[in-house]
Amino acid sequence: MARRTIKLFSHNDLDGFGAPLLLKAVQPVMFDDTEFDMTNCGAGRIDDEFARWMRTPEASRFTDVYIMDMTPDSDYTFQQLNANFANHWLVFDHHESEAALRSKYATNSVTAADPTTNPSATSLVWDWLQQQPHFADLPSQRQDELAYLVELIRAYDTWDWQNDPDMDAAERTAADNLDQLFWFYPLQDSSSFVEGVLAAGWPKYEKANHLLIHTLNERRAKYLKSHLKDMIETTIAGHRFGVVYADDYKSEIAHELLKQHPDVDAALVVSPVSVSLRSNGKLDVAKFAEKYFNGGGHADAAGGRLTVNPVQVGEQAVIDDLNQTVKNQQEEKQTTESTLADNLDPAVAAKMAALFKKKD
Repeated sequence: MARRTIKLFSHNDLDGFGAPLLLKAVQPVMFDDTEFDMTNCGAGRIDDEFARWMRTPEASRFTDVYIMDMTPDSDYTFQQLNANFANHWLVFDHHESEAALRSKYATNSVTAADPTTNPSATSLVWDWLQQQPHFADLPSQRQDELAYLVELIRAYDTWDWQNDPDMDAAERTAADNLDQLFWFYPLQDSSSFVEGVLAAGWPKYEKANHLLIHTLNERRAKYLKSHLKDMIETTIAGHRFGVVYADDYKSEIAHELLKQHPDVDAALVVSPVSVSLRSNGKLDVAKFAEKYFNGGGHADAAGGRLTVNPVQVGEQAVIDDLNQTVKNQQEEKQTTESTLADNLDPAVAAKMAALFKKKD
């Protein structure tokens, strides 16, 4: 029976799955006496998920709680962690918008081993693992395979795969391809996908999926081209935004928008329930997302949730436009009929009236 039972809460993107599943990948060597149980949730949902879980009977059987790629927004959540798990809880998060809150609980917040590196949740877990007993028991080849995957996930999540001029070109492509494959699969298969990549190592997995990766790259290029045609520019709170609707490739569309329109301060990508924001340094989008979208993130890359459903708004706009078109046509028809009657010669009108007069 496991001596430790650790509940893992994490985000539902690649970094959010990579962080907890990295623990499971090394479990046979480093944590053979530990049971992990993972729950992934959307941004801004950690407090609700944790509170719901704490009300379940199973919560009492866990010895530890690790929260990854998210920071609780409520101080009450931190109080519950302290009250129920004492020093047996950790937060592995890197988002700048919650840095001040994590600093209040610095003992339980994992930070990057190298302060000059822009970390992700997965890289924070990797840094932490290297300080744990039995890490040296991992074969050196296995360490290298996992370290490379950790770097790919970190580079994509922090957008260093685009912004770091010193990053190797092959590594940039690998980071991009890995993230593309992740989003290709449905959410319910995300865990299996990441586990498969961690087990095989990236070079082997990439070779086996070469055709699929090529197909996804072609599809993405077409998607970006078609959606960016509908981009509009607007000023919000004194800042110039490029706004586009897209429910896929949101980070890529935002990045390409900024490249094509360097005059805007930020890109705002709207999807059915959320927004993604990217900046070229002119606007701290993490603060903007926190203030207006109940979100957060990094100064140049952030996200949040919508209180309006843009799909329903669009559908209603089509309905309203259609109703107006029908009304206009009806009014035009009435005007045409009225004009015809008014322009008839009185003698001709009398003859037509007599011709169509109903017989008694």
